[in-house]
Amino acid sequence: MKIYIASRFHKKEEVKKLYKLFINKGHKISSDWTLHKRIKPYKENQEIASQYATEDVKGVKNSDIFIMISDEVGTGMYTELGVAIASHVEFNKPKIYIIGDHKERSMFHFHPSINLKNNIEEVLKEIDK
Repeated sequence: MKIYIASRFHKKEEVKKLYKLFINKGHKISSDWTLHKRIKPYKENQEIASQYATEDVKGVKNSDIFIMISDEVGTGMYTELGVAIASHVEFNKPKIYIIGDHKERSMFHFHPSINLKNNIEEVLKEIDK
C-alpha cells in the first residue's frame, strides 16, 4: 500500500522513522515531504512553495493510507487532511487515520471517513489485518 503521513514540519524526523517502519513492512511512500527544505516565509519562496504544495496534494490523493499526527496547531497538515477527506468521499480512498494527543480538536476529525487511533501501533495492527 502507498502511505502518506501528515504532520507539522518540526516532526519530520519522527515521520522519517515511521516511513522506514512502513517501508520495512513492504509499503511504499506516495510522496515524501520530509525531503523538503524549510521555505518560510512562503511569499519569498512562492515557486518552490507551489511545487511542494502540488507534490503533497498529489501524494495524498495517490495514497491508500493517510495518517495525520495531530497537533494543537498547524496549517499544512490540516489542508492535507481536507484533501484526504475529499478524495475519500469521491474515490473511497485513502483510508484515513488520525493519531496523537489532539485527535479530537476539530469537528472534521469526526467525519465518517476518519479513524481515530491513539498511536501508530493501533494503525499498524488494523492495516496488517
